[in-house]
Amino acid sequence: MSNWIRMIEQFVFAALILFGLEAQAQKPKVWIYTDMTDNTLPGKNHMGTINDPDDISAMAGYLLMANMFDTKGIVVASTHRKEHKTTPHQGDWANRFWGEAYQKDVKNLNKVIGGYPEKVDFVQSCIKESAERYNPEYEYVSLANYATVKSLFDLANNEEGIINVLCWGSLTEPAILVNHCISAGRKDILEKLRFIAHWTNSPWHQGSPEHPEDVANCREDADACAYLKLVALNGYIKYYECGAIGQHGIVSGSPKGDEYYKQFAGSALGQKFIQGKFVQNSVDHSDAATYWVLLRNWGVGLNDIKSNGTNFPDVEKTNEEKFKQWSERIHNELLRRSLVASGN
Repeated sequence: MSNWIRMIEQFVFAALILFGLEAQAQKPKVWIYTDMTDNTLPGKNHMGTINDPDDISAMAGYLLMANMFDTKGIVVASTHRKEHKTTPHQGDWANRFWGEAYQKDVKNLNKVIGGYPEKVDFVQSCIKESAERYNPEYEYVSLANYATVKSLFDLANNEEGIINVLCWGSLTEPAILVNHCISAGRKDILEKLRFIAHWTNSPWHQGSPEHPEDVANCREDADACAYLKLVALNGYIKYYECGAIGQHGIVSGSPKGDEYYKQFAGSALGQKFIQGKFVQNSVDHSDAATYWVLLRNWGVGLNDIKSNGTNFPDVEKTNEEKFKQWSERIHNELLRRSLVASGN
């Protein structure tokens, strides 16, 4: 009997290994463009910082979920704030800020959950110091002056499968990349890319039915935004517009109050999640919608969003309500992982 038990155990173990390898192979490949910068640098926005620190909370959530993704690159300080011309290197800052926290947490996360990369690297955007905006009159034949754009181009050139480009702020770098690929006749590169944008359009929030583009992330570099929407509508790229479903779904539907969120404080990433941007009794991590839709089973998936850059009012409202209903479960999953990371 013991031999049969041993054989069954070996079969189950082998099946688990195969299942794990298959799950790993199916992880969505992710590249992130974020305007996130050091939130101790004083600035003139409503938070007293140069850039809105909501991306810090969104990034903490992403790293807690990092075993679900194949992270290919994270570009920080992709922003048009002119103050950043003389600020310290934000890639170095991000690698310290996140590297130390991630290393504190990843051991327990891998011990209990598994599948987390040993480290996650960050690079500074090529537009951080220049504050350059996309120029619709220019044909970007060369990427020599755009290192972080070229990095994504090279990745897509050498990588098999789809790369999901999460856009948390400025669209200048994605627009330069798309312009270059069209100019160079590299349709094959564009077929490997899926752009998933947070709040570059909304007929309900900030924007209006007449001017849904009148939102912060689109006003930031309106020409880049208009260009990407146009080429998406014409079928050159897949562009998934999340609208404001992160802010008015995941965030609005979240648990409220210090008692709930102080439970995150035991882990390094959990601390950064709650300290990034805590307002109105909850954490603002609205950009997180771009990666939760990749996971499909948390209320809203890519199948619920048009791939041609459009965002109809009824679609956004429906997805907003779905995320609101799932918000507590999303936050509880982040809390579970934070508690695991802390050793509880």
